[in-house]
Amino acid sequence: MIEEIFERSELRESSLTKSQREVLSILQNGESDGMTPSQIIGQVTFAPRTVRYALRKLLRLELVKRYPCLEDMRQFIYVPC
Repeated sequence: MIEEIFERSELRESSLTKSQREVLSILQNGESDGMTPSQIIGQVTFAPRTVRYALRKLLRLELVKRYPCLEDMRQFIYVPC
């Protein structure tokens, strides 16, 4: 699935860091309705700060979208584009 994203965009896979690639992969293979940062952090070995940075970078690159979490308005749900 990640390959499809790079085919549609001007990005190359090498332009993403290891943490960004892994977070994107988890989002694509995860639940269809998206995941919160805490759910993603539970599946990786990276520090929470690294995951949050990766999500911000993926948002800027328009590879993921962010929606408010209706169950906990303090969090956001991230879904791949």
